[in-house]
Amino acid sequence: MIGVAQTVERSPETLALPPTPDRANIRHWLTARRGAALLLLGQRALQIYQADWTEGPVLVGALNALPGQVPWPGVSLVIDPDLYLQTLHEVLPGIERVIAVYHARDDQWMSWVQPAATQRGLRVDPIKVTDTESAVRELTHVFKTLDPQTTALWFAKSTLDLNTELLYPFVLEEAWRRKIAVFSDTVAHAKRGFLFALYPDYKGVGVELGQRLHPDVAPMAKGWAFTRAARLALNHRTARHLGITLRDDVIQRASLLFPQP
Repeated sequence: MIGVAQTVERSPETLALPPTPDRANIRHWLTARRGAALLLLGQRALQIYQADWTEGPVLVGALNALPGQVPWPGVSLVIDPDLYLQTLHEVLPGIERVIAVYHARDDQWMSWVQPAATQRGLRVDPIKVTDTESAVRELTHVFKTLDPQTTALWFAKSTLDLNTELLYPFVLEEAWRRKIAVFSDTVAHAKRGFLFALYPDYKGVGVELGQRLHPDVAPMAKGWAFTRAARLALNHRTARHLGITLRDDVIQRASLLFPQP
């Protein structure tokens, strides 16, 4: 909300939703502001709007959604895949191939990864998993065959969450032993040993939403977009283990550096 307010240069009128919303009161509040741009933040706000209102210009934010999963324009908390590849190149410019492990339900995410990789001269090999068994089977093969000098591993959202207690220690142990660069979208992964992770800069996401609310911009023309407001979590000890000399600008860019100095 701070990012939104700074960008539109005024404080938006807000309605905080209690645990048990009074839908009649919400409808009355919205009716009194008919014609104003409406910003929905979070899943509950979206659900109530879908059920009771669906009128007037609307913008959606604070959701981990992919393009096509929300019928209205907005900015996702899912980070633009290009930023992961950009960061990988900054940290490890010698990488030529990325193996991207993702959940089968996120096929649409992969459709954005491939062109981003092509633009950066990288080859991406996708691995689609559906459950713990398929993840272990695929990863066991990957660890035996990839070249750590030229290949990195990318874990997309919800893959390691299939079975965190089993999959994360397995991946971390194998990656450390074989000196493989691994990255994801989860700060805890970088803290425990992945090379890096990207996570949303929430104020920056608010700025992106506020830019959509500017009177000279038509939100509906923008559609649903990944956020490019991202912060970097970087594991310096893992970088040393992999033989990486981190540039000063990369270290300074990191919002979180592990282990903490």
